[in-house]
Amino acid sequence: MQYFENTRKHGKSSLWLWIFVFWITVIGWLVGQIVITGPLPTIIREIDPELANDFLQSSTEAIEAANPARLVFSMFGFLLSTLIGAVFSLLALNAKSGKKRGFAIMTGICITISFASLFLLFPMMNTPETTEVMNRILAISPFSYALVLLTFPAALVMLYVGQKFVLKRSILSLHTAFEKYRWLRMFVAIFVTWAVLGLGAATLHFTGLKSLNFVFDPSRFFIYGLVSLSLIPLQSATEEIVFRGYLNQAVENVTGQKWIAFILTSLLFMGMHLSNPEALSGAEAGILPIVMSGYFFFGFAACLLVWMDDGLESAIGVHAANNTFAAILVNYENSVLPTPSVFQIKTNPAMDSILTVISLGLIVLILFVLRRKPKPVSTPKHVVQIK
Repeated sequence: MQYFENTRKHGKSSLWLWIFVFWITVIGWLVGQIVITGPLPTIIREIDPELANDFLQSSTEAIEAANPARLVFSMFGFLLSTLIGAVFSLLALNAKSGKKRGFAIMTGICITISFASLFLLFPMMNTPETTEVMNRILAISPFSYALVLLTFPAALVMLYVGQKFVLKRSILSLHTAFEKYRWLRMFVAIFVTWAVLGLGAATLHFTGLKSLNFVFDPSRFFIYGLVSLSLIPLQSATEEIVFRGYLNQAVENVTGQKWIAFILTSLLFMGMHLSNPEALSGAEAGILPIVMSGYFFFGFAACLLVWMDDGLESAIGVHAANNTFAAILVNYENSVLPTPSVFQIKTNPAMDSILTVISLGLIVLILFVLRRKPKPVSTPKHVVQIK
């Protein structure tokens, strides 16, 4: 598979460099979140002062409910390890071969502490109460909804910097093994996914397995629909570039096993969604594994598309189509996308998991049949050569 082969033939592939670039991507995403969503309290205060107070109160209660020592330790550990790690990483990147290994090891230790601190800090700052209030905010303010979606592509800034200047590979090689990004392939995946999901929803409704409730609200639908169509593809593409692109290439490069890469990145993708409202509801009901299995299956199916296509085009198309379909046409109760859709459907975790596997399998099969795959280039022009 040329998409993975090119990472072994070109660029730099040290383990610490793969980890370092992922680390600066996460840091970039966090900084982007702070900068982009900074105006949220002011925006909400203008729209709904009571909701703004609830937002502030939920954040305050989350901090007060946290273990003080653990909170301080996590915040201090993250900030200190990030600063020291940045210093050691600069030294490692610029050191001669004799000293590079020592600086790289110190950078790795700092990155480990930084990630561990975030792992401890995140649950303390993202409680069910803060998630519920945030969903209420997104449901009444399309501008706030747009800001939250924009935090995702902001993460790509540092990933692209790391890809080009640290790993010495082109940005295009992260997206595809071909000389050009195949836009047609992406749009085919979008329309195939919309068709499968639309036919599936109609079948469920007319067979009585599930009921589609007409909830169309024209006063809210069109502005949210415009935001969703404009920005959800960017959000979906970001997740695919990070998980099915960068992390798949990294794990496959280190282990030499694409199936290990597919399983690990699908598990990471699943874990990233543990703070979603449906995950919190599933945990309360004792069915969290069933609820989260859908994310794993989705991630794994996207990995298969990358393997099949030698690029991210189909995976990005399927992801964007799935999310826009839910946000605009058929949403479900307690969704992570609290948008005014045309229809709404009730969730049934056990049935939904089965339907997810069937739908994904059908989408992958159709895209496999429809593919017209030219031969990818083994030494693409877009690869940055190391002198």
